[in-house]
Amino acid sequence: MNFIKRNDLFLLEEIVRKNFFSRYKDSVLGVFWTVLKPLLMTILFTIIFSTVFGRSIDNFPLYFLSGRCIFDFFNGSINVAMGSIKGNKNILQRNPAPKYIFILGGIISEFFTFIINLILLIGVIIVTHAQFYLIMPLSIIPIISLVIMIIGLGLMLSIICVYYTDVQHLWGVLSVMIMYSSALFYPMDIIPEPFHQYMILNPLYWIVDQFRSFIYVGAIPDVLNMVNSLLLSVIILIFGIIIFKKYEKKVSMRF
Repeated sequence: MNFIKRNDLFLLEEIVRKNFFSRYKDSVLGVFWTVLKPLLMTILFTIIFSTVFGRSIDNFPLYFLSGRCIFDFFNGSINVAMGSIKGNKNILQRNPAPKYIFILGGIISEFFTFIINLILLIGVIIVTHAQFYLIMPLSIIPIISLVIMIIGLGLMLSIICVYYTDVQHLWGVLSVMIMYSSALFYPMDIIPEPFHQYMILNPLYWIVDQFRSFIYVGAIPDVLNMVNSLLLSVIILIFGIIIFKKYEKKVSMRF
């Protein structure tokens, strides 16, 4: 893939704007849903699960939202990326713009939503009188791993979905499995040992756990785990680029 050319930046900006605002089309509250939806989900899950895990999870709203914002960014970006090529085939048939622009545009639009969720997370810290830790800015490390992983998976799945639309339906099932195995709303130590060793194979769990360590616990997570997460994300990105480059020109024949 070449670097984004200056004349493609306008297209990228339009894709980001379209993806970000189209979901709120004909909505009364519009972009405000970006804040309202995770806030309502946090309140709902706090009411339901704080009674179940109230004794084992301090400040459940912060615990839940710190994991949920990571998962929402991951899941939302993958969903957008999967349909970014096939969904824009009419534009690609008329415009010679590089196809990865549409994938990056979708991911960037989801990243803006993620930033808004992080601002909401800061608000939860303030409202719940949680402590601000000096190491919180280091939470950028797992976020970098997450972004790299998302781009790699997005490149792969955008190509695969042109050939096999069933992957999008399958992802709906896989995303639920990933969500429940990422310990978003329950403590991982309640999982029995035979199942625990399988659940920790979920790479998103480690990113959620690292992010929580910086934001929720105020401690530096295991350095080896952070390195492994980053390396895995880089490997996924490399595979994504290889697959995308191999089939980028061939997918046009599938339109």
